[in-house]
Amino acid sequence: MDRWAFLSKQLPVYLDHPMVSCVIVCDENGHDINEICAAGLDLNPKLRLYQNDEVLGVYGNKRQCLMKAPTEYVAVFDSDNFFDEAYIDTVMGCIHRDNLENNYTTIYCAAGNERLIMDTGQVENRIKHFSGLLIHRSNWNRILETPAWNFLLNDGNAVWPTSVVKHLPELEEENVVGTDSILAMRMAIQAGYTLSVEPALSYIHTVHDGSHWTQNAIESYRLLSSHPTGWRV
Repeated sequence: MDRWAFLSKQLPVYLDHPMVSCVIVCDENGHDINEICAAGLDLNPKLRLYQNDEVLGVYGNKRQCLMKAPTEYVAVFDSDNFFDEAYIDTVMGCIHRDNLENNYTTIYCAAGNERLIMDTGQVENRIKHFSGLLIHRSNWNRILETPAWNFLLNDGNAVWPTSVVKHLPELEEENVVGTDSILAMRMAIQAGYTLSVEPALSYIHTVHDGSHWTQNAIESYRLLSSHPTGWRV
């Protein structure tokens, strides 16, 4: 919520791309929707705006975006992160490469996860060693023993088949906090989906004081570390 500073730059990029059929914004408090409408972006027929009746939290909000999407795939992104036209072009190539029989069971994430520390301007990538991997039920537990696994698997900024939502139950935010993405990914893997860590995909993942993870870091770390076997499949 309250991400207009980011959305004002990124929404036109997404809306202008010919391969993007729609852009969904699920807003927790209506502030971003007000800014979007004031800028006239709501006039674009590709844009679909939804204000939640209640605060759903990160997990619930992403789940809602998946339910609202009319397409086989949706790029689910936190509104304070950035990807460009090349990301969309590359993703479309991946989907055509892997879904010749329209099975749509692969999730795509970026090996080029460039974490931008906004206070310092430092950029880091902690998941390069996962580049090119296919992660599924048979190797998921081994991935949990690999350094920096949480940076890879607890990042929900990925391209998801919309069919995955039937495996993601409604959950209370206090039971998820900043572990929403690893939980969703685990449930998808358990249901038979595959995560492809794409070498040619990259995006900017901003880290700042207002981010959900930063604000809930203590509780998120507790959930990540207190029951590590709970992440296994």
